[in-house]
Amino acid sequence: MKEKLIELIADLKLDEAEELADNLIGQGIDVQDLYDLVMEGLAKIGKKYESGECYIADLIVSGMIAKNIFAAANLEQGSRSAEKPLGTVLFGTIFDDIHDIGKDLMIDALENRGICVIDLGVDVKVSKFVEAVRLHQPDIIAVSCVMTNSIPYLQELGNTLETENLLKNCRFLLGGAVVNQDYIKIPQIDFMTNNFYEGIQYCEVYLKKKKGELDK
Repeated sequence: MKEKLIELIADLKLDEAEELADNLIGQGIDVQDLYDLVMEGLAKIGKKYESGECYIADLIVSGMIAKNIFAAANLEQGSRSAEKPLGTVLFGTIFDDIHDIGKDLMIDALENRGICVIDLGVDVKVSKFVEAVRLHQPDIIAVSCVMTNSIPYLQELGNTLETENLLKNCRFLLGGAVVNQDYIKIPQIDFMTNNFYEGIQYCEVYLKKKKGELDK
């Protein structure tokens, strides 16, 4: 029955997945077990997206399923690590770009993995990014960009962060359709991807490694 929930989420059967989750909650399933089942289902849909078997719209649906199940179980995003988050990601869409679908999907996935996310929103000026980095001192600075006309602002952000020594002990991540452009040359960026699942994996692996080193 538990394994079926994973498959229903992976197959994007929203109503059936939520109904089964309700039954499991009624039977007293441990919230940690429920959390892990949902995350396994999301991981499967993530792999389908990575292999081209599904699309952004499918990721949105899978996120809706997870949110509804967590709400039914009174589970908050990231509750597994609420007291000690895995790390902090500062996220925003760069200036002159108002696209947010990919950003919001990634934020949901990060929070569901116990990662604290500070969302700056869209159309974020370089000065606002820099101010937020100083204030929050995140482990990862994640920037979303779809519009090629916003590339100069990405370059400005990278240069400013480096000049003001704000990239020490921090990773700089760029995601979005603009990553497909071969002419992007921003040396301060540690990782670029237009693949949602790849971005999640990168953040999680880096934060786990960093946390492990700090815990030694």
